[in-house]
Amino acid sequence: MKRWLIAFVCLLMLTGCWDERQFKNIKLVLSMGYDVGEDGGIIQTVSIPSVRRSVEGPGEEKIQVISTSAHTPREARDKLDQMISETFDPSKVKVIVLGEELAKKNIYPILDEMYRNPNSNLNSFLAIAEGGTAKDVINTKNLSETRISQYLSGLLDAAVYSTHATGENLQLICAELVEPGIDFSVPMVTVDEEKQLITFSGMGLFHDKQYSGEKIAPEQTTLYMLLQGKKGKIARMTAKVSDKHEEEIQNYVTVNVMNNNKDLKLEVKDNQVTAHLKLKMKVRIVEYPSDHLYVKGKIGSISKELSEVLTSDSEQIISQIQEANSDILGIGRRVKAFHPKVWKELDWNEEYPEITIKPKVEVEILQHGIIN
Repeated sequence: MKRWLIAFVCLLMLTGCWDERQFKNIKLVLSMGYDVGEDGGIIQTVSIPSVRRSVEGPGEEKIQVISTSAHTPREARDKLDQMISETFDPSKVKVIVLGEELAKKNIYPILDEMYRNPNSNLNSFLAIAEGGTAKDVINTKNLSETRISQYLSGLLDAAVYSTHATGENLQLICAELVEPGIDFSVPMVTVDEEKQLITFSGMGLFHDKQYSGEKIAPEQTTLYMLLQGKKGKIARMTAKVSDKHEEEIQNYVTVNVMNNNKDLKLEVKDNQVTAHLKLKMKVRIVEYPSDHLYVKGKIGSISKELSEVLTSDSEQIISQIQEANSDILGIGRRVKAFHPKVWKELDWNEEYPEITIKPKVEVEILQHGIIN
C-alpha cells in the first residue's frame, strides 16, 4: 500500500514535465523584425544566437540573421523552421522591430500570432525603424555588443530609465490596441550605417492600430512622459530661461525632476469637451552657467520662467498629439467612463483633434547646490 501511495505522489509531481522543451532541440530567437513585402505580404527577419562548443575555455557565440517572405507571420515562422537546424522558439524574444512603412498599416494582424501563441514573450519591447526597415536594424553589427537583441533592449531600457520612453511591452499595449478612447506611443530608432550605431529618435504616435506618421522628438520626450504622469529613475530637462546674456550658454538651465504630479480634469458642457492638464514639478538645478543663484529673488525668477517655458512646450506637444489624432492621455476613455451619454453621441475620432486641452506646468525649485 505504501509503495502505491509513493508512486501516486510521484505521478502528481511529474505532471509539470509533460510539455518540457529541451534546450538542445530549439533555436531561441532573441530579436525579430517585420517589413512590408511584395503583393501585400511581409518580410520577417530574426536573429538567432548559437554557441560552438570548445574543447578548452568558453565556446564561441555566432549570431545568425535570417529573412524570409510570407503572407502571414505564422507562414514566415514555418518557412524559417525549414531554414534552421532545430525548432524556432520565440519564448525569449526581447525586441520586435517594425519597419516604418509596415507600422503605418494595421499592426494587429502582425502581433496577433504573438498574442495567440502561449510560448510568446509578451514582455518584449516594440520599436519602429524610422525611415528604414526592421531588417536593417536587426542586421546592424555593433562592436560593443555581440547580440543585436542585447543592444536594442539595452538602448530601450536606458530610454525608460531616463524618462524618454514609456517601457510599454506587447502585453501592456494589447488593451490600448483594441480599446477606443486611448492610444499609445512606441520608441523609434534609426540606424547610422557608417558608424554601425542605433539611436533612439523619439516616440512614434499611434492612432487606433497604426502609426500616425507623427513623432515626439527626443528632446521633448521627457516632458511628454511627465505629462502622462510617467517618470523613470532620472528625469532631466534643459530649457532656455533668458535672452539677456551674450554668451548663449548662460541663458540655459538644467534641472533634475525630483517629484512630479499630474492632474487631468475634464469639463463637459453641451457635448463640448475641455481638458485641463496640470503638471506640478519639484526640481533641483544641476547646471546654471549664469550662476549667482544666491541673489535674492533669483530662484523665484527662474521658477517662473521655467514654468512659462515648459507650459509653452507642453502646448506644442499637445498640438502634435492632436494633429496625429493620438489620444495618448486617454481623454476619450475618461469621457466614456464618466460621461457615457456624451460619449455615445460623439464620433471620438472626429472630435478628439478639435477638443480644447489646456496644459499648465508649475515648477518649484527645491535645491540648487550641494548645501542649498
